[in-house]
Amino acid sequence: MMKLKLTWSLLVALLISYNSFAQSAPKLREGKHNFTLQWISWDHPGKVAITKNTDGTYNIKGDQYSADKKDFVTIDGVIKVQTPQELLFTGSISTRYSGVNDGKVCDKKGTYHFLAKGARKYWRLQEMDNCEGNNVVDYVDIYF
Repeated sequence: MMKLKLTWSLLVALLISYNSFAQSAPKLREGKHNFTLQWISWDHPGKVAITKNTDGTYNIKGDQYSADKKDFVTIDGVIKVQTPQELLFTGSISTRYSGVNDGKVCDKKGTYHFLAKGARKYWRLQEMDNCEGNNVVDYVDIYF
């Protein structure tokens, strides 16, 4: 009888812990989200549209442009939610900032990871090296 009580108590504790985590963890929601590249602005974000597919993946498409429309970041592809903190993105991300990579467009096509770490309110692209190299990185962020 003691074993049964202990097992039941453990099961209840695990369920409560799981429910608390699930409620506090960020979730990918459909709709418009802010979207930024640090070179352009964190104060004037662009937008992405996220829509859910029947297979549980999500389409994402959007952009951010500078005021003069010369600099930009675009994203177009599919997201698979790995965990509430990790998104697996397959598609294309293009960036252009006049002060980086001689002002040329940096195109990334393939599969990339976005992570939400700590108390951040966004998922950040982890493969952040810019095409220029020389330790230049692009902070591409999708906000909750």
